[in-house]
Amino acid sequence: MKYLYVYILLLVSAALVPGTGTAQPRSVGGVFSFSGAEVSYQHSNSESTFFEINAGIDFCGVLDGQVASPGVRAGFTYNFNIWGHEFGTGVFSVLAGIGCSAGYVRQTGMSFGPMAGLAGKICIEYLFKVPVILSLDFTPVLGMHLEGQGSGSLLKVYQEGIIKAYYPRLGIRYVF
Repeated sequence: MKYLYVYILLLVSAALVPGTGTAQPRSVGGVFSFSGAEVSYQHSNSESTFFEINAGIDFCGVLDGQVASPGVRAGFTYNFNIWGHEFGTGVFSVLAGIGCSAGYVRQTGMSFGPMAGLAGKICIEYLFKVPVILSLDFTPVLGMHLEGQGSGSLLKVYQEGIIKAYYPRLGIRYVF
């Protein structure tokens, strides 16, 4: 529970303190991790805030051979630039955000089913002088997963959203 308070404090402070902006109008690219691969779009709202929309595949059970087909998921986060510093080759930034995630995914040892939840994001990124952004983020999802169909379906906590939050996600985006 104390981590929730720390996260809320970070979001409030990010909203009140303007950061050194890396604001670019738009960027598009990919986000890759051991838990999935996504297409990503970012659009800035102001000098210190932007939203991000991701859509992609979920690898739960595919890489270790448990299942043959991946799940699908999409997410939206509203992000705040907490801190930034300009170097000769580009701008380094620390970001945090909150949003939502939904999809048709599988949990380890369970069947496919719909999932929905709240997403958080903590990220570092580097905007080069050339129009490229490299980022590394952690995105936990606190949500619910519906397993099964009909009267035998069970609503369970989406454990993969918390477990996979520890997998770093590498983002590569083109800025335009």
